Amino acid sequence: MLFSASRLVFVVFLPVLLCQLPFDSEYRFHDVKIFGDSYSDTGNLYKLSNGLWPIPPYHNGRYCNGPNWVDQLQGSWLEQLKGFNVKSYAFGGATTNNSFVAGAGAFGAIPVPSVADQVEFYLNEARWNKINFERTLYIFWAGGNDFANKPTTPPPAIIASLMNSVNDLAAVGGKHFLVFNAVPIQSVPATAMLAPAQYLAALTSSFNTALTADLATIKQNYPQANFSIFDINSLISKVVASNSGYFTNTKNNCWNSVDATTIIQLCTNPNKYVFVDLQHFTEPVAALIANAVRQFVLTSYDVNSSGCYVHAA
Repeated sequence: MLFSASRLVFVVFLPVLLCQLPFDSEYRFHDVKIFGDSYSDTGNLYKLSNGLWPIPPYHNGRYCNGPNWVDQLQGSWLEQLKGFNVKSYAFGGATTNNSFVAGAGAFGAIPVPSVADQVEFYLNEARWNKINFERTLYIFWAGGNDFANKPTTPPPAIIASLMNSVNDLAAVGGKHFLVFNAVPIQSVPATAMLAPAQYLAALTSSFNTALTADLATIKQNYPQANFSIFDINSLISKVVASNSGYFTNTKNNCWNSVDATTIIQLCTNPNKYVFVDLQHFTEPVAALIANAVRQFVLTSYDVNSSGCYVHAA
């Protein structure tokens, strides 16, 4: 069941932006494990910081005004299916590897586990349980903080760092991987103000080209595994460019997080915005992301021929 605040967005956007959700309940995975940063954090930094950040009006330690995409994937009707489990190891502020670029949350006040650390945590945790790799999906969405914390870092180097963690899971038997590419940073308020759109678009393209190339390489090393790309770039680009009328503001942020104790609310209805703050998405946008991932989880999804947002690497 969709969260109530996100239902209307599907009435407006589903025919335009997304494939139709199949009316079946067959699913391919028992477990979905997610590694990344604030986009996928379901309260991990909030717990680590003892409630320091993120604070209200952010929702329950999420970087969103409501349930984020992970919550909405887990809280959908799929949750009712026996044996389906979604768990996020993501931390706000995380980089791909702290040895490569150090990550920190709560405005840089708290060091956080990187994606590499998150994968290590998972493997240590899973060591005591038998993993059914055939029924486990690993999702990665990270890399933005590497560039934000060290802008001189070449995008291909960030991708290479991220692929090390993907490789670690493939090496122990992981068979199903879904990796998000980069959002169109020329459309994100935090970065749009820093450089010309053409430059930012080229930077994003470099990141995504490197991701495609590196996944093709790792696929050759692990031919028994399936590697797919979630095209978040196209999804967000279409949302920003849409003239559907649902979102009244696709360029500006609704909130301004000044520091860990001060959040200025610039609008009264964040659900009519694409961006809740300078870089994170509102609940309705999170619903669109969750729905697209949900389609991939279903057995009826054809990764080779579908016109949706998940494509074979």
